[in-house]
Order: sequence, then structure tokens, then C-alpha cells
Amino acid sequence: MINLEKIKQRKKDLHLTNQELAERSGVPLGTINKIFSGATKSPKYNTMQALETVLGMYFYYDADGPYISYVKEARGSYDIHGEYTMKDYYALPDYVRAELIDGRFYYIPSPGRQHQELLGELYYFIKDYFRKKGEKGNVYLSPFDVCLDRDEKTVVQPDLCIVSQMGNLNENGLKGIPDFIAEIISNSTAKKDYTLKLKKYWNAGVKEYWIIDPLKERIVTYLFQEEDMDMRIYRWKDQVPMGIYNDLIVDFGGF
Repeated sequence: MINLEKIKQRKKDLHLTNQELAERSGVPLGTINKIFSGATKSPKYNTMQALETVLGMYFYYDADGPYISYVKEARGSYDIHGEYTMKDYYALPDYVRAELIDGRFYYIPSPGRQHQELLGELYYFIKDYFRKKGEKGNVYLSPFDVCLDRDEKTVVQPDLCIVSQMGNLNENGLKGIPDFIAEIISNSTAKKDYTLKLKKYWNAGVKEYWIIDPLKERIVTYLFQEEDMDMRIYRWKDQVPMGIYNDLIVDFGGF
């Protein structure tokens, strides 16, 4: 059984509300409320894994139950509000999937079947276009680390990105700016992708950004300029043109 009081104190120390904890971890707010009210005594493993990243704590298993009462801080000297760096990111356990944005960790939930099928179709469609047209660059799928900033406080994992500047690639991914990024959203990631990542990608210099919503069967595209953006909304049945490649048109209804 988890030690609820220690977790409550950690949340208090980080000045996090239940709503903020839900947004950063991807755990539904209702589940968060049940945990902190004591209604849920033994949360699921995936839930605790998500909270682990945001709270900066490690939860260990015990033979008598899913979680022991002892909680160890992952990196005790750091505050969740903007103090983590790439060094901390690469020190995370292998089983933890997270993004680092402006010094804060955001847990990445495991993608569902529809997400993966759609991502695969989009990848092969764009990859085939590159082969036929002889375009420079390459297409990459998550997990693929993209270090956007020079301050070493941001490492994102876009679902799909196009990179033309191959000299910026390293063994972990890309230290630079992708030309194109696509995110396939879910209920748990929508707010982050529509707000935080939108602003981050625009300011970093990404040329084009797509938010693909399979639940609403909608695609929102952003073609970024220095002081403005061209935003367009498409439905599943529409032909969706990519702004940075004039003749690349995606038919999501055909996937």
C-alpha cells in the first residue's frame, strides 16, 4: 500500500494541484482525486509510473502488496518547476517515458492500437513520397529525442517528425529543429499538444505542425511564420496538404 501522506507532502512541496498533476502525468483527474482522497488504496502500476515521473519519486514493490510504504525521492535537490535538465532526463529509468519541456517532466502514456496504426500509415506514406521525389532528409517516429533549445531544458518526443538538416542528428536523436512535426493526440495529451507544444514548436522555429485527433476525426495544421501562423482545420474525409511540400497531400480517410 502506498504511503499517501508522503505523496501528499511531496505534491504540496511542489505546489501542484490535482489538476496540474493530472495534466502533466496524463492520469485522469478523477483517478488523481480518488488516490489523494484515499478512495483508491492500491493504484495500478501504470498510474504510479506516471506519477513517479512528475513527482520525482520512486515507488517500489513489496511482496505483501503492489507498493511499499517507503518512497524515495528520485532527485531530491530539484524542484519540478523548471529545474530539470537533459542530464536528469537521461538519468531516468529505462521504463519511464517522459518529455522534458522548459525544465519540467511530462509523462508520456503508452499509445493505443489506433494511435500506432495511424502513425504507421502516415510514416510510410511520407516515407514513400520522399523516395519517389528524392527529397533530402528523413522521417522519424517516437521514441526519438528532439532537443529544441540550447539551454538543455527541453527534450521532446514527437510522434513523427521530418528532419532535413541531417548534420544535427546524433546517437540519441536530433539536437536542432525539425522541419515538420505531427502529434496524434488523446484525451490525456490534448491540452499539452494544443497549448504548450504549439507555442514551443513555433518559438523554436519548426516550419509546420499537425495535430491529429482520431477521436474527433480532425486534423489541425499550423504553418508557422516569424510573426504569424496559418492555421487550418480538416476533417477525416478531406485531402490534407502539407505546406512545406507543395505536392504532398495526405488522405487520412484512405488509411
